Amino acid sequence: MERSLSVFYIADLEPFQKRLAEIRQLVDAEAAKEEEEGEYDDCGAPKPEILLVSRRLRQCEKELSVLEEATRIICNELMPTYEELVSIRRRLTALSFVAHDVAIVEAKELQRRLIEIDDLRVNDRFVNAEDGTVSEGQTQVVGLLEECFDCLHDLMAEGSAVSKDLMPLYDRLMEIRIQLEKLLLTSRWTLRETDLWSYQVQLQDIDAMRRNGQFKDATGEPAPQQAQAVLNFLLHKCYNLVYKLLSSSEPVAESLMPVHNQLRTLRRCLLEVKKYGGPLSARDLYPYQMKLSSIDNLRTDGKFLDDEGHIPEGQGVVMSLLNECYDLMYELMATEVDE
Repeated sequence: MERSLSVFYIADLEPFQKRLAEIRQLVDAEAAKEEEEGEYDDCGAPKPEILLVSRRLRQCEKELSVLEEATRIICNELMPTYEELVSIRRRLTALSFVAHDVAIVEAKELQRRLIEIDDLRVNDRFVNAEDGTVSEGQTQVVGLLEECFDCLHDLMAEGSAVSKDLMPLYDRLMEIRIQLEKLLLTSRWTLRETDLWSYQVQLQDIDAMRRNGQFKDATGEPAPQQAQAVLNFLLHKCYNLVYKLLSSSEPVAESLMPVHNQLRTLRRCLLEVKKYGGPLSARDLYPYQMKLSSIDNLRTDGKFLDDEGHIPEGQGVVMSLLNECYDLMYELMATEVDE
């Protein structure tokens, strides 16, 4: 089972450690008393309430052990970075309840700090400053860093920037996103591609509303830049959720893997560009546009085919990834400036 990254300090676990230890003492004492006095049921087993409490206690101790292990493997050199990221993540959560125009000022400061932390990595890894070896705890720290960036982009894409006539579209995208996030938590390993078909159709319908990568307002004019960024961000987020769900349930044929890997690399590059923010010029985006166009041109009648002209498995996964790359591109184009 996949476990979501928790955001906590080591000190946050101490009250739970203490309380569970106290409960363990009480349960063990009660069990010993029963054994001494011979107070068992007709089958010679302890009382049901003792069995129930013992089972629940073991479950809690197991969860606590997992959380302890998650922080125990982080080396001492990385621990200050981890704790700073926990602090940033919590602050971003708090800012989500503050007025957008106020929150955005602090969010930009936090973005700068996250970029500084990200710049400490060498080849996407945090390394030991003395000998250059990879520091232990990469999964926890890098995962938390990426989560902070995601939360930051969510915060900066708040809906107050969307005009009244585009709010129905914003609300529709938010509803799709919420439904997909629920599926990701509850059903990702049992889904079939057909289960996601209605969401893909809805996203394609919304995608088709754009003209030259831009959403239009009621007058037919391009929506303001900030509104474009918000809507494109939400559309990209929905495609990303569909991709994650499909990746968990639908295999990608070997013949499609080169395309799949190219799109994953392109997506990673676009996310890196987005992470560092704009403004960007047309020249900055040109190489990514050309690469995306060259991959898209590999399709025949909307499908990626193998060397024998057959339609291999994994079309849904690859198409979701392709659409996500387009939406990332449109997001970046919304911040484009003239040179």
